[in-house]
Amino acid sequence: MLDRTRSKKGKSPMFFLQIDHEVALKEGNVKEAEIFYELTEKSRHHLSPWLAWVSQTNSVKDARNFMKMVGKRQKEQTDLLGFIWYRNAMAGSIALYDLKWHNRSASIGYWVGTGFEGNGIAQRASYGMLMYAFYQLGLNRIELRAAENNTRSIRLAERLGFKLEGRCRQSEWINGSCRDLLQFSLLREETDRWMV
Repeated sequence: MLDRTRSKKGKSPMFFLQIDHEVALKEGNVKEAEIFYELTEKSRHHLSPWLAWVSQTNSVKDARNFMKMVGKRQKEQTDLLGFIWYRNAMAGSIALYDLKWHNRSASIGYWVGTGFEGNGIAQRASYGMLMYAFYQLGLNRIELRAAENNTRSIRLAERLGFKLEGRCRQSEWINGSCRDLLQFSLLREETDRWMV
């Protein structure tokens, strides 16, 4: 189950993971909804071809509702979302979702906003979240799906050691059409090379 640190007030559990001196993952706070919305708005053109939720986030209220829904799923321990902070600025998010504790598996998804690309942020955040998933949560398998023409996401998956398993035909409806996704997976035993 999720091993989360306690907040300073000791009330609700909070997820926080310092990846390196520049990148940290932090559980979202509804008070940060405006920051999340501003990043989404600034990145809308960049993100909307790949992420369906972008078209549903059109106000601070939508962002607040999204963060509340994420908080509920985290309490239910089906999802774990960390907002990516880069040099003290919100830069994107990364999530373990569809957690199946009985199978020790989950899926991973990530995005980085406009202006933050090219700094290795997604790779560092993914590496940190994967280490947490395998070695803190005890998961054994992480799946990743990427649109067949999302070359950045596919290249990142390959750099992290994910193996292509196949094509999921017409499995995502986005922007008025259905598209194929490539499915990748990474097993805990395949991360041994990271420890060297």
